[in-house]
Amino acid sequence: MGLEKNMNSEHPAYPNPTITEAVCDIRFRLSSEKEWRPSFPGELFKHIQNEYPEMEPVLEMGLQFEFGPLGAGTKFVPQRQKVRFKHDTRPLILQLAEDSLSISTLSPYQGWETMRHDVLAAWQRVEEVLQPEEINRIGLRYINRINKETAQERPSAWFVANDYISAGFLRSEPGFLLREEIHLDAENILIITLGDNLPDAGAEHGAIIIDIDRIFERAVSPGQEVLMQEMERLHTDVWRVFSSAQGEKLATLLNRRPQ
Repeated sequence: MGLEKNMNSEHPAYPNPTITEAVCDIRFRLSSEKEWRPSFPGELFKHIQNEYPEMEPVLEMGLQFEFGPLGAGTKFVPQRQKVRFKHDTRPLILQLAEDSLSISTLSPYQGWETMRHDVLAAWQRVEEVLQPEEINRIGLRYINRINKETAQERPSAWFVANDYISAGFLRSEPGFLLREEIHLDAENILIITLGDNLPDAGAEHGAIIIDIDRIFERAVSPGQEVLMQEMERLHTDVWRVFSSAQGEKLATLLNRRPQ
């Protein structure tokens, strides 16, 4: 991860972050007096079109596991209808559905301070238009991609064992996949995925993906202060997972200065 350093930050800044996408997902509930209307995305667009001039409907796709005589498999299934708003100059995307707002920042990641500001600014606009009664779920997800230097590279080349990733897994040959869903308590979930990705145009030997998703599920006030406090807590937990798994080679990559 690459986290922007300021005087109040406890996290270091990395010159060469490995983050390909960071997402904050906010689920909410409208009051019974203000039910969802198809006109709401258009109303939000009027508030944000100077910064987000592109608006388009999208159909969210999900994965469904199936079991049959030939074994297990997956297929894509349509999910909820959303409206996507793209920022004019930055790699920033908002997606609004009738009960959720997601804010995605793509590479290059500009740091936690910037992301937090973007989330709070977007949520303020949604509050003005939709006037939600409560927030009932907050998720903060970071997807990191590390390009492998050889096709046979094991995860131990980049990572060290911690509370969530075992030394045995790190010794795996290519083709590895780890997915853990940890329920910290009744309201807090941590999902970690660490897997081997096939070669593509951007990675001759493939890449290692580490995806850390921290979720809080409880009804809270929709105000800015509560949202900011919970986001900070989730971000700290994501940071702990990533930093404690960081090996020497990964640290060198993260701290590499642009030429």
